[in-house]
Amino acid sequence: MTFIATMKTLTITSARQNLGAWLARAARGEEIGIISGAQVIALRPVAIAAADYAEQEYRLTKAELAKAAEKIHEEIDAAETIEFTGELRAAFASASLADQALSQPRGKAGARRNRGGKRRVASAA
Repeated sequence: MTFIATMKTLTITSARQNLGAWLARAARGEEIGIISGAQVIALRPVAIAAADYAEQEYRLTKAELAKAAEKIHEEIDAAETIEFTGELRAAFASASLADQALSQPRGKAGARRNRGGKRRVASAA
């Protein structure tokens, strides 16, 4: 059994005029090619894995990506949360007080007051 696939070929100009439609057809599995000089360049979907995306988009190595993910998880774990009891005004008031506390100047040597009103020195992280 012989299978001959037919490819729709386009010039660069004609492809450019309706590129979205040609890309949609290629995504559905049609063989679409654009003639560029003596070559035909095929339009085909390409699967991208999450790790590949980070490497290509942000130029992160796998080690750098793992370190960034670890730091994000540490920040999430260390974040203070406010229990939501169903009352929006109370939740917004609590969040507003936390924002105010974070925006106050630290004073001498990076000192801040904890919830008990005692001074504490910010750790060097």
